[in-house]
Amino acid sequence: MRAYEWIARGRPRVNGRAGRALATAVAVGLAALLMAMAFGVYVDRWIALHLFVAGMLTLAFLTVTGNPRRPTGPTIASWILIAASWAACAYFLAMHNVHAKRIPMIDELSFADMTAAIVLTALVLEATRRCIGMTLVVLVLGFLAYGIWGDALPGAFSHRPLSAQEIVDHLVYSTNGLMGPALEVAAFLVFVFVVFGALLDRWGGGDFFHDLAHGLVGRQIGGPAKVAVFSSGLYGSISGSPTADVVTTGSFTVPLMIRTGVPRTYAAAVEATASTGGAILPPVMGSAAFLMVDFTGIPYATIVTAAIVPAVLYYLVVFTAVHLKAHRLGLAPTLVEGAPTLVQVLRRDWFYFVPIAVLVWGVLKLDRPVFAGAIACLALVPIGLMRNRSPRAFVASIVAGLNNGMGQLVGVGIACAVAGLVVGTLSMADLTGKISSGMFTLAGGSYALTLLVATVVIILLGMGMPTPAVYALSAVLAAPALLALKIELLPAHLFIVYFASMSAITPPVAVAAFAAASIARANPIAVAFVACRVGIVAFVLPLVFVSQPGLLLMGDATTVVTTIGFVLMGAMCLVIAFEGWLFGLVATPLRAALVVLAIVLLAQTGAARWGAAAAFLALVAWRYRRRRPASPRSAPA
Repeated sequence: MRAYEWIARGRPRVNGRAGRALATAVAVGLAALLMAMAFGVYVDRWIALHLFVAGMLTLAFLTVTGNPRRPTGPTIASWILIAASWAACAYFLAMHNVHAKRIPMIDELSFADMTAAIVLTALVLEATRRCIGMTLVVLVLGFLAYGIWGDALPGAFSHRPLSAQEIVDHLVYSTNGLMGPALEVAAFLVFVFVVFGALLDRWGGGDFFHDLAHGLVGRQIGGPAKVAVFSSGLYGSISGSPTADVVTTGSFTVPLMIRTGVPRTYAAAVEATASTGGAILPPVMGSAAFLMVDFTGIPYATIVTAAIVPAVLYYLVVFTAVHLKAHRLGLAPTLVEGAPTLVQVLRRDWFYFVPIAVLVWGVLKLDRPVFAGAIACLALVPIGLMRNRSPRAFVASIVAGLNNGMGQLVGVGIACAVAGLVVGTLSMADLTGKISSGMFTLAGGSYALTLLVATVVIILLGMGMPTPAVYALSAVLAAPALLALKIELLPAHLFIVYFASMSAITPPVAVAAFAAASIARANPIAVAFVACRVGIVAFVLPLVFVSQPGLLLMGDATTVVTTIGFVLMGAMCLVIAFEGWLFGLVATPLRAALVVLAIVLLAQTGAARWGAAAAFLALVAWRYRRRRPASPRSAPA
């Protein structure tokens, strides 16, 4: 066996009867506890978080193998790790009253306290290796090493000596480390929306979104690809998980795109790009947005409202890219036999809008997003009863939905736990300010260079790490440097959310692109690069709205409207230049000119913007008058 295979991420495990029973019991029991808390039942935070960690570790060791070469059946090692997880968490629960009375960082920890904390930390790191990969584990170990030996470093990056007691106390027994805000968000906020998405999908929501999208755009040129954009966006806005979105909607859309003439790589890229956008599309967005609430204190409704316009622009650009590509390929409208019309879909499945409307209303009107998610889950119950006529089938579907939901939550929960370790180390060693100051110094105080450095840092962190972990680390590393540029708090953190979310399609490690590539049987790296091209606007919009917050609906009406108009035209210039089609093939010199127009329209260039806007509109009108039908033979695949 090669060395890297010993440390690579594991693969799904196939459990026997005992394993499946334990996984179901843990998933249903933990879901019941967290859902009761969402509805307002009081449970001590410390107790709930340790039960959550025990549940996540159990599911991680039950459902993921040690590495790709390990057998997929149950192993003795996995059961030992599960027993150790419950033993460590049971110790914390048993000692809760004692620990609640001690003064952190002052009262000494016992040998048993130290042992339980170290064992729990090691178990979290092992679960991280299995579920996420070695990249994040190495990063955590690097920061922990800095906390232990950083006092020996020369210069500004040295810190005061830290004892083992101080490190363990800060990372495990305080609210600034493992049991900190990131884990709290995963347990008490992300959970309810993941369960909502899982139950909605279990009771036909995924099929509804697909049929609705097909009724809207399925009969147009490039219809299957447009269906992928619509259905993936609709489903992703509820699930918030790019990979789950790809697997759910891509299994239908990708093969259909390929059968109708779309190249395999492009078909997979469209699905990956559309699914990734769900993490930035209200009303739910992704787990990073929930972390943003905790890190910034900004109400979730405010974040959702600000994110609406950039998200719509993102999907409008992706849809336009698909439309232009379909014309360039010379594709004909596709008629899928037996596919329902829009009227038929709305007449048959209108009731799916009810829980979604409840969710949107709750998120925007209530100041408790977790309660909004809980009542939205409650609004799903009538649909579940309609889809499952017998009580037994209804209960079985709930159990299956909770199993799926908690399975999706494992990666997020483990990532948030290990991110807490990193954030705790940064605060303990006062490394946050040093890195932010170093970034600002590296950029020479330049606004543009600081943005560029911050972007590079976030993208590098996103290689191989899930979105919540990327956001948690970037929020403490990059956000202070952005705020030092006098960027407002909301745009600065939304900037991080966008680039953290785009890690799902950013090569070389792009989980959404890899999932779509496996469906299309295409090269995953090629899919990732094409996905970045299709979704290019997502890498541009954050650079725009940090300097032009009108795009986030911040400012007076005139500023908001003009900013949106200019950015929309700039985005259209980009997509036309990249796809090379505007009522006919676009020559290379004109594509270069369109890129220049896009830069002028997207930047704050004053009067030049109006000239660029006029030039773009004149170009569109001129090309429309000279349009010619596409030739299927002349279109490159």
